[in-house]
Amino acid sequence: MRHTLLILMLLACGMNASAQLTLKSEKGDFEARLIGRALFDGGVFFSDKTALGNSLEVYDVRLGTVVRFLERWTGKIELGFAKSKVSMKDVYIEYSDGKNLFKVGHCFEPFSLEYRIGTSDMKFNGAAVTGTAFGDRRRLGISYTYNCEVLNVSGGVFSDKDIDNTEKDDEGYAFSGRVLYRPYSKGKDIIHVGVSSRFGVQGKAEENKLTYSAGAPSNLIPEKFLKAEVTEAINEWKFGAEVVMVLDKWYFQSEYLMAHVNRRASVENYNGDGWYAQVGYALLNGRYGYNKTSGMATAPGAKSLEILCRYNITNMNDKDSGIMGGKQNDFSIGGIYYFNKYVAAKMSYSLVSLDKYAPVDGKQTFSMIQGRIQLSF
Repeated sequence: MRHTLLILMLLACGMNASAQLTLKSEKGDFEARLIGRALFDGGVFFSDKTALGNSLEVYDVRLGTVVRFLERWTGKIELGFAKSKVSMKDVYIEYSDGKNLFKVGHCFEPFSLEYRIGTSDMKFNGAAVTGTAFGDRRRLGISYTYNCEVLNVSGGVFSDKDIDNTEKDDEGYAFSGRVLYRPYSKGKDIIHVGVSSRFGVQGKAEENKLTYSAGAPSNLIPEKFLKAEVTEAINEWKFGAEVVMVLDKWYFQSEYLMAHVNRRASVENYNGDGWYAQVGYALLNGRYGYNKTSGMATAPGAKSLEILCRYNITNMNDKDSGIMGGKQNDFSIGGIYYFNKYVAAKMSYSLVSLDKYAPVDGKQTFSMIQGRIQLSF
């Protein structure tokens, strides 16, 4: 750990301002760039039943480096320091010839959309609850992506064991895939529709139990208002469908996710699902962009103000299996102002409604106002 930080500090010290924190070899066949972020969050909560204290915290701190070498090779090492704990984030090597990309390491599986978006690029302080509950996670594995003008196809094989789980036992495995089709592409305007799927088999290290959980659309609240513990799990299927539209100053993103767990014959299988839709408009300056490799919209840029709205429903109740993890509806409006390429400010209001099966205080409605100042480079 100390050696990693020392290397990063030496890289930073050896870079001049004109290079924008980038170190290049004399021959130009090697380039290293320092990356990082710091997110300063605050929130005021208006609660019905649960005692939700107002909060200020440094939510996320990242430090890492991206290296490019021999024209087609890229590597990334990034560590997180949130809540005074060190965690491994993206650590991988990839090879790309333009249309074909191979990646190996600790990274996101090619499944879903919202939860794969970086914390500094999310439109609100917290990810959509559906994405948190049923979305992707970083795993150790290998993947392949084919990308062209109208199509993006990704697939991979990953360990199903959480890298933080140090139990020595048989690990599970997972196959993931995502297909995007772009029926409309004109200049920077893009519409894509996509589907994704994930099949996972639990290993003994995971005790054949799956837990789905999520809180409010906030990183400041530790309570898990939705939680479904699925025992006797044999394997898990996840399915997703998504739409992204980038039309000049307008942006739209929507996603449906469903989880299905096959269980032993003595109990019923479990199903949970959810969806969200969010829309944005860029005021003052700039327009939205789109990254064809990742299949994600990009921010409008410096001196721009985004106006945003999102509605989300997440349901962990399944009467047939007898597992009632709760159902949540939430509505959010907000805005982001980009001072420059590196600094932005976010503000949002969210209204959350829970049903009687929610594991924390049952049926209730509460709201929150959140803000964030973020540095990203």
